Amino acid sequence: MKFRRSISLFTIILSATAMIYGCAVNPVTQKREIMIYSDAAEVEMGKKAHVEVLRQYGKYDDPKLQRYTNEIGQSIAKVSHRPNIQYHYMVVDKPFINAFALPGGYVYITRGMLAYLNSEAELAGVLGHETGHITARHGVKRLQKAMASQFILAGVAIATESGGLVQGSSILLTAALQTYSRKDEHQADEVGNLYAFKAGYDPTKSMGFLKTLKKMDKTTPSAVEVIFRTHPLTKDRIDRVEAQSRELSRQGRGRDLRTRSDEFISRLDGMVFGPGEKDGVIEENIYRNRFYRFSISAPSGWKIERGDAGGSLMMKHPTKDYYCQTLVSELEAEMPPGQFARSFETKSGLKRLSDSQMTISGSEAFVALYYPRSSKGVTLTVEIAYVVRGNTGFIVAGITRAPYFDQAKPSFRQVMKSFRFLTKAEAERIPLYRLKVYAVRKGDTFRSISKKFYGTPDKAPEIMEFNEITDESSLRPGKKLKIKPAIKEG
Repeated sequence: MKFRRSISLFTIILSATAMIYGCAVNPVTQKREIMIYSDAAEVEMGKKAHVEVLRQYGKYDDPKLQRYTNEIGQSIAKVSHRPNIQYHYMVVDKPFINAFALPGGYVYITRGMLAYLNSEAELAGVLGHETGHITARHGVKRLQKAMASQFILAGVAIATESGGLVQGSSILLTAALQTYSRKDEHQADEVGNLYAFKAGYDPTKSMGFLKTLKKMDKTTPSAVEVIFRTHPLTKDRIDRVEAQSRELSRQGRGRDLRTRSDEFISRLDGMVFGPGEKDGVIEENIYRNRFYRFSISAPSGWKIERGDAGGSLMMKHPTKDYYCQTLVSELEAEMPPGQFARSFETKSGLKRLSDSQMTISGSEAFVALYYPRSSKGVTLTVEIAYVVRGNTGFIVAGITRAPYFDQAKPSFRQVMKSFRFLTKAEAERIPLYRLKVYAVRKGDTFRSISKKFYGTPDKAPEIMEFNEITDESSLRPGKKLKIKPAIKEG
């Protein structure tokens, strides 16, 4: 009976919420649908989740580029189906290719994606697509489903007296970064292309980035992994967009529809490309971070990969299940390493078995041992060294299955002791790679331009592909080209 009463309570909660807001008309489809969040509530949710985006991704530090991106976005917002809410368009400081939106008017594009666009029309298409997800309330509806699951969990918890409703400040961001349905993607393509057209952009160009990304998926899949995970592309999707673009072009005959390739590319001159200050660089077996000013070395032969968060790193033994991981935490105030460890344990749920002291980079570090279970029920041994400098906490963890810890421990300690703080001068010498913009001169060829920037003519095909150029004859004097920096890692 208790279980039935709990489910009834859940039904009452949902029914009452639906009665408060009732059925609303979707601004895009003009169909009535259950919407438990008002516009004001949606905006407030987006505002709170925006703080989480800034924490995880970081705002790219270029005020001029930010203003430019926001201006293009605002021109899209004015012609959208929901011009009544305030929109915010921002470039976030991540090297991978992605764009995403939060309910309530928050739209983000990574600097990595900007680098692969080739016109203002394409930028308008990307921002229009993400704005379409907001105007059609795709994110809100997905959040409603997620929250419904939370209500169900709450009902089960009440019924079983188990407690433990899952909470999380980033639930909205998590929902925003999940894959959209095919129907939602088609709808966002359609309305996004329409918005770009209404804002004065050539629809045959504004959605051209889809074909570019699809082509890149075959040549550089790692560069587009994120956007294909959150916005999967299909041939049908591209065909639909091209058909709509042709129809809009017919409607726009006689209008001065813009592409603005050179103007857009000029804005990218000097933009950071590849790993940023917080991402760090990897050279052979050494990782160095310019922003957090530290370096750490992997044992010979181990594989090193950057994590998504700034300063995070994963090292793996080439044949055995030994791992080392670094994490960086920005603290509210400076604290002893032991206090930092207790704070991390509280948040992570790790139960300490033992602890000791170690000197790392001239500072006292707190070292703790844990025996957590993996998601598959395997008992692990995790040894973590906690180091603090100023308001920044550093975690260096060694992770392996419990039976292998004695074998792995010397490697773990080697990694921990290789951790070193860098001086400001040392950090400033860590390379930060930037895009260059080159104005074509009379007599230039792609081979000569390749020779000029890379010391070899063999990079000509890459320059052409990066700039979406298939014909050498289009290389007119004055045309702006993006030139990738020669990133040396590994």
